[in-house]
Formats: sequence, C-alpha cells, structure tokens
Amino acid sequence: MSSTGSNRASIRAVSFVAAGLASGCADPCIDDGVSQQKDNCPQLGGSQTDDASDTSASVGSDPSATTSPTTTDATDASADASDGPTTSATTADTGDTEGDPDLDHFGEGSIVIPMDTDYQDMGMLEAYGLVYALLQAEIPIAWTIAAGKEYGGVDFTAEATDLRTGDAVPEHGYRGGPFVVPEEHHDAALPIVEEWLAANPNTTVHSATTEFDAHVARRLLHAPTIAIFADGNEDIARDYLLAAKIPDSTGDLSWPNDSPDLLDVAEISGPSDVVHDDGALFNVNHVPRYCQLMSMHWGVTDAEANPEVVAEVRAYLQFSTHFFAECQAVNAFENLEPHGFFLTPNGFEITDQPSEFDFYRMDTPFGQIDGAFDAVGGSEPSYTLPDGDAYFESDTVIITAAGTPEGDQDVWMTGFIDGACPATEPVCDGAGKVSYLGGHQYGVDLPISQHATTQGARLFLNSLFEAPCVLFE
Repeated sequence: MSSTGSNRASIRAVSFVAAGLASGCADPCIDDGVSQQKDNCPQLGGSQTDDASDTSASVGSDPSATTSPTTTDATDASADASDGPTTSATTADTGDTEGDPDLDHFGEGSIVIPMDTDYQDMGMLEAYGLVYALLQAEIPIAWTIAAGKEYGGVDFTAEATDLRTGDAVPEHGYRGGPFVVPEEHHDAALPIVEEWLAANPNTTVHSATTEFDAHVARRLLHAPTIAIFADGNEDIARDYLLAAKIPDSTGDLSWPNDSPDLLDVAEISGPSDVVHDDGALFNVNHVPRYCQLMSMHWGVTDAEANPEVVAEVRAYLQFSTHFFAECQAVNAFENLEPHGFFLTPNGFEITDQPSEFDFYRMDTPFGQIDGAFDAVGGSEPSYTLPDGDAYFESDTVIITAAGTPEGDQDVWMTGFIDGACPATEPVCDGAGKVSYLGGHQYGVDLPISQHATTQGARLFLNSLFEAPCVLFE
C-alpha cells in the first residue's frame, strides 16, 4: 500500500451487516462485509476459492514483462465469440477438484445464466436484471470466471437444457463470466427464473445436465442498493438501469425523477461542510445507506463550487461501498483538492478517444465482456497520468489504448480508494472501490455482438455486482 493510502482519512468503518443495511443482515454466516465465515455457511457449497489472478504488467512498465494484453480495434475483437477463445485460458475440469482449490464443483441442475454472445446476444443487459431479482430473493449466485483467462477466454464447459425452449445445449464453453445458481438452490430459484423468462423473452437461462467445475471469482449474496447522483446527466445511468430492468428501492423500474434514490447536490452535501458524513448517503448512525453510488457527467466547475459533495463521497468510500464515475465526473471527483485523488496522487490529464485497445485483467469481474468493444467520445474519452505519476495500485487499468503503457489513454479503471488494497481483492477493510469509465454515454442497443459500444453499459453493470457490499466474501 502506498504512503498516501496509509494516510487516508480515518473514518470509523461500521459494518453493513451490523448496521442492518444488507438484505441478509441477520444471517450469522455474514461477518462484517470484509471476511467470510465459510465453515458455518452452507448457502453456496463448494470449496474456498482464491481471487482471480492479476495477469498484466504494472503501471508504466512494458506489458510484455509479465503477461501481454490482448489488443483489438473498435470493430474486430481478437477472439471471435462463435469460435471460442484464441488465447490461452483456464477451462473447467469436470473431474475431482480435491487437488485444485481454485475450482468449485457444480452439480446437475445448477442454473446457468450465460453471458456470452452465443446464447445471450439479445438478452445481455436483461441478464443482469435477472441476477438482481435473484439476489433480492436472497438466492446466492456464483460469478464464475476462469482464473488467468485472457480476452475471449472460456470460463467453464458444460452441457445443459434451455429453460425456455427445452432444447438441449450441447457441450458449450461458457464465456464472459456466466452467473451460476448452485444446484442446491435450483428449486428456490426456478420460480423467479420462470417468471423472469415469461416477462423478458430475450433472456436465456440454462439448467446444467452435467456436473462441471468452475472457478468462482465472486460469491454474490445481496442485491446492491443503488443511488444515482442527480448531476444533470442522471439519464445516462437511468438508461443503463432501464435496459437491465433493475429497479430503484421502491421497485419502480422507470427510476422516476422523484425516486428517493436520485440524490441532488444539497442532499449529498448535507447540512454541514465540516462534518462529511451527514448527507443523504448516510443514515442517522453515519453508516452508508447505499451500496453503490454513480455520477455520470458532473461538471468540473460544479465540483469546484460544491467540494462538500466530493468530501461526502470520500467519507462514503471508507466503507465496503462502490462509486462509479463516467466522463467528466471522473475529473470532477478525482482531480478535486483536497478531497479527491481516489486512485491517483495528482489526478488525470484528459486525452483522445482510442480506436484500438489493450485489455488487462480479463479474469476479474470488471473485465467480463464478450465480443468487440468500442469506446465513445465526449469531453473526457480517456485519461493519462501526469509524467512521473503512477496509480496508487499497479493493477488498476482494465482497458487502455493499444500499444500504450498503463497510465496512458486509459478508458476503464478500478481500484480501492487510496490504493488501500490490490484492486483484484474482493473486499478491503475500511475501503470502498472506485471505477472510472471514459466516454460520455454508451449505447444499450442489441444484439451486443453488433453494437460494440453497448459493452460500456455492460462494464457499468459489472460494477454493480462487483461492489464489496454485494459479496459473500
């Protein structure tokens, strides 16, 4: 951890569970949102898994020094989704997993939500809505991502039946980070899945007809509570959430302007500019009310005029929370003295929109896409660190311009505030996660294989379920 990280603001990190903020807060299996008491928790089954590994170079170094990134241009992914991976990946071994602690065993009847373009091309965004609905019902979900895989890599292989059509699914290499409900929760999940499929005919769900092994990168247990910063561009977040059919806290899928989860400057700032945890992000006990906060395009001049918003967000990030910013909101929060600098020592410089990309850490939840990716323009299409600077943690960059070192024309980045822990860790005691996406507004058009900018909306949705407060571990 950097010296800056060790000196981050001292905010008492009361657990979500102790404060009654998580949907399963009374469950004795949940500790403090940071650690997991696996021995006493039957919900998910399977063996304890390690975190997805870091498969790329450190900031400012030659990426080839460790594992080279995968490069694509805006119209051609390096791996054709229909042909499977063109780079090496860890795939499932359907045999005994006793010798491999990185693999969990899933039985026949496990429910698989595909996240690759072969089976989810039209339902890619709605699939996240189904995951949300299952978590609202406290159905545990395993996010299966092969450790060490590269762009386009296979996560596991299995045979299945399509739950809508009844058609057999021959042995398939699932890609893109499929979500799996373990077989012991099949009966509890099935009515929710069937209701979802009846209302959302584009979503595809499979029931495994063979046993299989897969690496579980994250174990999801809680539906994230979501707040949108009403920064004048809240419609961008609203479009992404509507496309996924994820509702606000009242169950309203339209996210109306009077939603209690749309928070304006005054609400987030709170009554005091000295106490930084008295705004609407916090309850009366000064514990966060929301798992996820997002700002889609807050103006830099607006941030300079309202620094208490950034101060409140920094206090909010002293818990197991997640903050997502897109386009100019990145600069508004990251570059604002003295409360900004969440991931960097001195903020960002704004750079041009790349047309080709290098992909790092494709075995992390933030890297889960399938098919071609394309960025979009806007006032802040990519970000470069000032000369001599580096991110607090060297595992921060997920997508950057092709042929550039990390820290130069970065498009998609994530890490714990102040570099408190490596970004690849699921949770970090007393620190929340921050994610930044360059470009003004990504599409929601489908099929996703024909609309490469819709991948940006998918990155946004990945961040909802990677938030530490969602996780079982």
